[in-house]
Amino acid sequence: MEPPSLPEPPKGASAWLVASGIIFIILWLAGAFVLGTMKLMASVMANDSGSASADAHLGMIASVMGGQIVSGLAGIPGGMIFFSPGRRKRTTLIFLAMLIGGVAIQAAALYLFFS
Repeated sequence: MEPPSLPEPPKGASAWLVASGIIFIILWLAGAFVLGTMKLMASVMANDSGSASADAHLGMIASVMGGQIVSGLAGIPGGMIFFSPGRRKRTTLIFLAMLIGGVAIQAAALYLFFS
């Protein structure tokens, strides 16, 4: 009687997939930084008329920047999707949850500020 054979170990990620994932992460974070800088400038100028209170304006700026940080950091699990075949489903869900959550935070902050 032969002993049961062990399952084959998972295949490693290729060098191209690892490089693609790292490039994706770097580009996503750089793009998020540029977009965040533009959103910060737009948020600061959003109350030029002075119709909203300073506290409401500061809360909107903080919420928009917080949402931008969450959606910007979503690029890390997004890049890991490329080179983690065993965790692809989990990292995809984390990426989508962070991206949708960050955008929802920003949309809610803008809706509440301008309504």
